[in-house]
Amino acid sequence: MPRRVWMKKRYGSFWEKDVPENSDSFFKESFRMEKATFLFLVGRLEVLRKRNTNWRDAIPLEKRIAIALYTLGSSAEYRAVARLFGVAHNTVCKILHEFCRAVIAEFASEFMTPNYLTPEKVEECVKGFEEIGFPQCIGAIDGCHIEIKPPAAEAVDYHNYKGWYSTVLFALVDYRYRFSYVNIGSAGRCNDSTIFQKSSLARKIATTPILREKSRNICGVQVPIVLIGDSAFRFSQTLMKPYPFSTTASAEQRCFNYNLSKARRVVENAFGHLKARFRFIGKGLDSQYKKNNAVILACCILHNILNEHNSAINENWNLTSTNLREQPSQINMSADFNHPAEQIRSAIANYCLNRNQ
Repeated sequence: MPRRVWMKKRYGSFWEKDVPENSDSFFKESFRMEKATFLFLVGRLEVLRKRNTNWRDAIPLEKRIAIALYTLGSSAEYRAVARLFGVAHNTVCKILHEFCRAVIAEFASEFMTPNYLTPEKVEECVKGFEEIGFPQCIGAIDGCHIEIKPPAAEAVDYHNYKGWYSTVLFALVDYRYRFSYVNIGSAGRCNDSTIFQKSSLARKIATTPILREKSRNICGVQVPIVLIGDSAFRFSQTLMKPYPFSTTASAEQRCFNYNLSKARRVVENAFGHLKARFRFIGKGLDSQYKKNNAVILACCILHNILNEHNSAINENWNLTSTNLREQPSQINMSADFNHPAEQIRSAIANYCLNRNQ
């Protein structure tokens, strides 16, 4: 009896043959994580398992997760990944987006917790930044532009002032390079400060009493717990930014800027690690425009999971990330003098100078 369903034979054997026959370092290079973390994901993402049918066997759960991780960690097109794993290119795309949705549903509340302002989390972060050299800090904020291909009707909004199309990943990052809060999807033409002012993070920082309750007397000034950012942000009592550049800057001002820059490096490193590990977003996202936010969020969650599992970035991953597009730089030239905020900044500047001496 002739077959009623036609199925094309595919011969990619990367998962079945190459992966088992190679070393643990080959596994990590291929899937951007150690086998232990991979098995952790397999154990938690049972929802991705498919049943066999009368017509064909389903792709095993482990292989589905491997396909998604390889795609996220590679700059290869869907067709190249499909040939490697012996599946159709549209299957790779489908598996990737199913995987990202499952990661968000399963892990978001655990590894991208909305409770980043709990007493325990605040105390941990303040202690961590104190060791880096900046007191009373809960995290650093910044925006990262990710290249996209928007629909023609919306392209003008996503055209940033470096001349390419992007969406913004805005994030609060703690002392361990973990994403505490992310805001994804703002158009590339938006300023980081504007994104922050309109975010739920800004509202929480302004209304959560714990940041003021845990204030500390530094050089005679009650200093609340603050965020730190670059010159693009609006200076306030809850957001410290560098002193403007001046050839006549005092020793206190230079020391403050140095310590803030050193502490703020956590957010730059987090973005660098994210794009180096997951080259799929580092190289720019494809035309799956409406699904881009879920892919970016899933990568942020995976970044936090790997951070918790102490998975290090391979040196050659960082080298490849240096070829990415130059990020738009933003400088807020408006006058934002704030006397109470200036008292706090001056107190921290004096503290930093006394500590470094």
